[in-house]
Amino acid sequence: MGAALHLAHAHQAPVKKRRPKRTGNGGGDGYDALVTRVYQDPRHTPESRELILLLAWLSARDPNRYDADGNLISWGKRASAILGEYGPGPRRGSRFADLLYADRPRYETERDGWEQHTCAAPMIRRAGLCGQHAVGNDYTVDPVTGWRTAAWYCRRHETWGNALRAQRHENPGPEPIPNAGGLVTSYLLAEGQEEAWARLYKRAADWKRDRHWEPPKGYSIRADDWPTPGREPADPAPARLRLAAVDGELIR
Repeated sequence: MGAALHLAHAHQAPVKKRRPKRTGNGGGDGYDALVTRVYQDPRHTPESRELILLLAWLSARDPNRYDADGNLISWGKRASAILGEYGPGPRRGSRFADLLYADRPRYETERDGWEQHTCAAPMIRRAGLCGQHAVGNDYTVDPVTGWRTAAWYCRRHETWGNALRAQRHENPGPEPIPNAGGLVTSYLLAEGQEEAWARLYKRAADWKRDRHWEPPKGYSIRADDWPTPGREPADPAPARLRLAAVDGELIR
């Protein structure tokens, strides 16, 4: 990510020499299957798709992935060079940092509930909710998933809203299951590299001036590992390339 942010080679082992060339690209390295899976995966955002396809190409197809001496070039340096920087000033924006940050594993609340602005207090003399214009809000927490649901209240039902807040403070609920990001690692993380990838995400967050992001404590950083109510588990053996975070070598 430019001179100021060295994501990919922060924990880089000595680079390895070029391996003998293979004739043809028949897809035996898993690259073609990965590309197919990426385009068929409905979870992807434009950012995650762009980054995964670039990193996979850098590892499996990039003709310039070796230097003049046959040493493997850091995939992070190549990605930063290809994606480039933008903006004025000495601290230019990094497109590589943007894409990594967009894929940081996290929980995001659904925005629909926060935009309704109608009172959700239950009525006593009739069925249903109040529905009047709201003046304040809080949220409830699912005791299983930890996911938050917006709860708006009108001036008449402020006591109800305050009771919700007090209940939440007394019982804040579990850590929310992540529901955003974690797609790059679902495709490219190799066994034993979770901490290295978490550091990459953290460095990207720091570069974006997000000092609050931390990797999930009770869950992995791979979206494939997150339980999602109402959704079938991910394919236990998907087409995958593993991009080493320690030395830039593709591990098949």
